[in-house]
Amino acid sequence: MKFKPLVLLLALPPCMSSAAETPVLEEILVTAQRPSLIPFASSRATPAPALADLAGALAELPGAAVVKNGPLTGIAQVRGLSGDRVNILVDGMHITPACPNHMDPPLHYAAAADTESLTLIAGASPVSAGGDALGASILARSARPAFAVGDAWQVHGKIDAGFSGANDGWNLGLNASTGNRSDALSYAGNFAQGDDLKYANGTVKDTGYESRRNKLSYAHATESGRFDANVSQHRVRDAGNPALPMDMVKDDADAMNLAWEGKFGDTSISTRIYWHDIEHLMDNYSLRPNAGTRMYAPATSTDLGLVLGGKRNMAGGRVSFGAEWLVNDFDTYQWNATTNAFSSDILRDASRDRLGLYGEWQGALSGAWSANLGLRSDTVMMDTGKVRSGAAQAVVSTGLGGAFNALSHEKTDHNWDWNALFQYAAAANRGYEVGLTRKTRSPSLLERYEWTPLNASAGQADNNTYLGNLNLKPEVAHALNLAVQGQSGGQTYKVGLFYQHITDYIVGTPYSTDGVTNVLRYENHDARLHGLDGSWAYQLAAWRFAGTLSYVRGRNMDSDTDLYRLAPLRVTLQASHQHGAWNNALAVRMARGQDDVAIYGKPGTGAALNNEKTSPGYAVFDWHAEWKANKNVKVNFGIDNLLDQLYYDHLGGINRVSGGDVLVGARLPSAGRFAFVQLEWIL
Repeated sequence: MKFKPLVLLLALPPCMSSAAETPVLEEILVTAQRPSLIPFASSRATPAPALADLAGALAELPGAAVVKNGPLTGIAQVRGLSGDRVNILVDGMHITPACPNHMDPPLHYAAAADTESLTLIAGASPVSAGGDALGASILARSARPAFAVGDAWQVHGKIDAGFSGANDGWNLGLNASTGNRSDALSYAGNFAQGDDLKYANGTVKDTGYESRRNKLSYAHATESGRFDANVSQHRVRDAGNPALPMDMVKDDADAMNLAWEGKFGDTSISTRIYWHDIEHLMDNYSLRPNAGTRMYAPATSTDLGLVLGGKRNMAGGRVSFGAEWLVNDFDTYQWNATTNAFSSDILRDASRDRLGLYGEWQGALSGAWSANLGLRSDTVMMDTGKVRSGAAQAVVSTGLGGAFNALSHEKTDHNWDWNALFQYAAAANRGYEVGLTRKTRSPSLLERYEWTPLNASAGQADNNTYLGNLNLKPEVAHALNLAVQGQSGGQTYKVGLFYQHITDYIVGTPYSTDGVTNVLRYENHDARLHGLDGSWAYQLAAWRFAGTLSYVRGRNMDSDTDLYRLAPLRVTLQASHQHGAWNNALAVRMARGQDDVAIYGKPGTGAALNNEKTSPGYAVFDWHAEWKANKNVKVNFGIDNLLDQLYYDHLGGINRVSGGDVLVGARLPSAGRFAFVQLEWIL
């Protein structure tokens, strides 16, 4: 291989601090699903154990933002694309949310206390990272059981405990493991609880939560490979969602994940089989005032996945190949709690299955050039049963339901993606990148099969009702990514530019039916997104200065309107100082006011679209400190929002809950000034 200077650049960690740290390239080569060449527009977060919602760790990464409808409902947004458009893997598992409003997005099922790394690939995500998504990949990886050097069993453990004044929340976690040279066993458990969020002028009603997680893992090592197995249990109770019409009163998930990786001759092989089952319950009366009709909605989502991948040296580089078979079964309905009678199906006996095949080559080209080239095919098969309505649970034969039931629901999409990533090592400390991609995403079950206007919108929370469309085409995105990264003296930096054109982008479009107002039917449009993001750091003796920048602009080309709920221009700056066992940091988080919002339909029609509200800009100061008492005890503490500023995250949503300090229809505020403390004790 002749691209060692490029490898040195890729080895820089996300904060671009020290080239002597563990190379990112080596850490990513873990399973067949993980990419083997990391684009410059990639970064990594180490989640704080105190995070109740793992998605919160994304907020510190360039290009990423979090759509929040409640304390445990962080929906990832990367370069303007959210939800199902982002490829997310939790320990190699693709998880389908059970909630039609995505109260339980994939990262909801990963515990921050047990997550070893959260990797974001914002640029030209390789085809081996996954399919059926339009842009970025997010890879959450939990700590695996660790082997010891000899035959004797060694025991390790860690306790995390913390408190946050933002919501009088507290967390307690235990990680314990034992192992020898061939076998290892570990347990991870954590509990978190919080009350209503406090802001500068009061509290945000309906923002409490309680969660419990347990996971037991086993690993066995042989001369030819490694076997891993784990079972996990996830329990959430009474998690409010003030930006949505219902709350998450129960969310139970159980999972089993088996994986093997090893060598077969000159080929590295990785296999994985997993099962993830969710029982979800939401209602509109347990956690919020409701003088109207009381409803609750149970939902179930079961994912079964089988993954096979291989890698070997070939054609002057490294060839990766693999197959993925993913099966999802989904059901959800509404029940009238006032009359104690069945109301209607939302989705009944629904299924969404996907078979993916990919091939990828990575290697050195002439001179200082290297490349990652990949081709992928995904066949998506979807179906759903006939819907029922009324206390008698009769199959609907009239109106929208009758028209829906009279049609065939079976759909099959044949999609294909490709990726061409070229990197040029101009010097040992500077590199350039060009990435060209085609990505495809088939419609979700909700987008195709939502047969009657409902507030279910995969978490868009725009107060409209949505209607599915059986005739939707898959979204196809073509993207150009440009990037540069380098290091000079004590300074490191990376900057990425991107442009993405999406054909058949799926978006709600004004639609009239049966006199119901504010109905948006999912339709195909053309859209484009462009922007830039980056990070930098400068080390000066014991001082370190760092920052990030993220900007995206999205446009619906057919209606000539801005895309809905995009994060505004954001900048973070931080200065930290290391002295002995102490590290102190002062940071400022800034956001420009968001005026580019989705307000109207096609010019001249007067049709309401998302009616999105603008939001003001802000600058918020935080102080964080770390004290290492010894090699086993570490304490993190600090004060966020030092000036107790009243500010609003544009992605935080609009309040729907009455009876609190925030008016119905007003934007939800962020936390006021609060102190926090977190203890980590290695046993």
